[in-house]
Amino acid sequence: MTRRSKASATRLKTSITVTRAFAILNFLASNGESGSSLAAISCHLGISKSTAHRYMTTLEELAVVERDAKDHFRLGVKLIELAGVVLSDRSLHKVSEPFLRELATRTQETVHLATPSGDEVVYIAKIESSHTVGMTSRIGARVPMYCTALGKSIMAHYPVERVEEIIRAGLPARTPHTITSPAGLRAELERVRAQGYAIDDQENELGVRCVGAPIFDYTGKVIGAISVSGPANRMTLERSLDLAPWVRDTAQMISKRMGCSR
Repeated sequence: MTRRSKASATRLKTSITVTRAFAILNFLASNGESGSSLAAISCHLGISKSTAHRYMTTLEELAVVERDAKDHFRLGVKLIELAGVVLSDRSLHKVSEPFLRELATRTQETVHLATPSGDEVVYIAKIESSHTVGMTSRIGARVPMYCTALGKSIMAHYPVERVEEIIRAGLPARTPHTITSPAGLRAELERVRAQGYAIDDQENELGVRCVGAPIFDYTGKVIGAISVSGPANRMTLERSLDLAPWVRDTAQMISKRMGCSR
């Protein structure tokens, strides 16, 4: 065997080993706290029990898996430690910034990032429009959930009980376009959930339209939203609908970087 073929064989062997190890971890993850026996792991991977035993012994020594009193294996604490390192470097603001800038460049409009706070959302980042006429919003400002694209994007993924709490707190009209009917808001949130984005059609501020989409974390929980905003004479309803897929796709990319697999 030549040196090159030996190197290729080594790479192939290493690749198979790593792939099998991750296949084991994925299998254990699918079985949760109940764990899996050596026989089940062997059968799932299509390998002998002796080979499976070597894998599990190594993974156990590394604390990547744990063995219980019934000789069942489950994911180990080392994975929590590794995940913590990754997630600690993934603050929403830090992860979102390059995506927000790219979206602002593509749309030439103001882009916001916001997180929920009670019945409101708080702006935590803003990329200004390149146009002379922009938005007067500022980082740290709060706006209601029920009448903003950011807020409706988040509310659409809240449990029903939480949505009803916000509705009971009141839906005062901020403009003639604000949805003030509980039934109307519920229907709107269903549409938002189905299409993956929300539109604020001058509902919070006259003369301003926005398109928003939700961001999820690694647990699948909604943790924030992004939006594109502009003056209504420039951000027509038709243009808002055209921009909606860009906003939704950007939010999905941020969610993936935050660990979301949905």
